[in-house]
Amino acid sequence: MADRVCAGPCNRHARAAWAAFLRERDAHADAVDRWVADGARGEPPPEPVVPVLSWRPGEPLHCSRCRGTCRRALLVCDELAASLAARPGVVKAQTRWSRVKGTRPHGSMSREAEIVHTLTGELLALRRDVGERLGLADHPPAGRSGVVRSRSVTWLVDKLDQVLALKGLTVRSAVEDPDKLVELGPVEWALAWESKLRRLVDDEPGSTPARCPSCGRRQLEWRPRAGYYVCAECGHHVSEQETMELVTEEAGT
Repeated sequence: MADRVCAGPCNRHARAAWAAFLRERDAHADAVDRWVADGARGEPPPEPVVPVLSWRPGEPLHCSRCRGTCRRALLVCDELAASLAARPGVVKAQTRWSRVKGTRPHGSMSREAEIVHTLTGELLALRRDVGERLGLADHPPAGRSGVVRSRSVTWLVDKLDQVLALKGLTVRSAVEDPDKLVELGPVEWALAWESKLRRLVDDEPGSTPARCPSCGRRQLEWRPRAGYYVCAECGHHVSEQETMELVTEEAGT
């Protein structure tokens, strides 16, 4: 089953539920061992209930929804990074103790610039990894300018179906903690950066009055790690664009 399901975040909740069941099953096996060791008196420990889960299949590794999610997140990251980089920020001046004698003092990068610099570096590392694994004669440009970032996003988006078909492709990222790198799948990586940049530029999707197209309830909640509004009632996924269309359609009726 694990070899056929989508490797992206659309199956995250199902994976968490299955992992919880496996932990409960191991705990049950230990409890049965203790029960037998104590003479098997009374009723045996109750078995955990096997969860009924719905898995989205991979095509071949990622489903069409996760491919669309990754494509949108990459493009949004480029836009948000450009917005963040345009902010003046607070630049820390260099002291006489932190520079080589005889050199002209200069300021260090602002916090905003450092974040965009880190994102661009990870983007270029992903591009190099993908180019090598696909056997492409690609030479990422030097530097980490906005032009380099945008061209690398375009390069990845153009080849995204091939990128998301590569087994074991991950990105070592500092998106969660600059001092602690984590390995993320490409879709999760793009979503993590989108979520972080949205918070920094105050562009997080808010609540929506849209009705869920599946159950009709107004219980759609934005889930950053999914990149979708998710219905708290039935679990249906609705994109940000779809919620705006649903609200507009309902207002016009």
